[in-house]
Amino acid sequence: MIIRLALHELWISFRLLVLLAAYVGVGATVALLPGPLSTILVRLASGAAAAMVVGAAIAAWALSRERTLGRAGWLATRSVSRATILVGWFLSLALVSMLGLLAAGVLGWLTASASVARLDAFAFAMTFGAIACCALALLALGLLVGARLRPSAAPLVAVAASVAIAGVAWLAAPRIPNPIAALAQLPELASPISTAVQGAGASLAAAAALLLVARFALDRVDL
Repeated sequence: MIIRLALHELWISFRLLVLLAAYVGVGATVALLPGPLSTILVRLASGAAAAMVVGAAIAAWALSRERTLGRAGWLATRSVSRATILVGWFLSLALVSMLGLLAAGVLGWLTASASVARLDAFAFAMTFGAIACCALALLALGLLVGARLRPSAAPLVAVAASVAIAGVAWLAAPRIPNPIAALAQLPELASPISTAVQGAGASLAAAAALLLVARFALDRVDL
């Protein structure tokens, strides 16, 4: 029920279209601006990173708005737990993001595979799957911010936090593969599959940790 309500709210507020457009626009831009393989991959990686940050901002805004408008409180008074509300929003945003990433990945692959240089299809798919896991982590971060802040501040803080945490994580743990950087350098990677698996694992662990913190944060605010 929560997923259906969340998707309906995203649809009528046009945030669903914005999130889809952010991802599909990446693939469309890459397809419309052909170039050498290295340039295509850098554009695709940079665009995917930007779209994920947009996803974090939308997640923060959505949950924050649900709280301030009282809709989350209305659900809580009808025996819907706060954890269920949080997970419902996460799954609905994840569904839209995965559809958008799939479209961007297909368009990106069609453009990259048309270049002169050869590109391993399985390595590309695995790396894009790792990027999808990164997107889940940023959605969880956005929900954490939305669980505490008001709609006017939540999207901006989510964007700043996404950029800051990505930088800190890269500096603190440079040996953990970064799927975005891996996509941009895919032809030069010695073991792209291993890199993708490690990056996906780290991202999923981060998403789980952020969702757990968001759950505790939501338990401590008035709905």
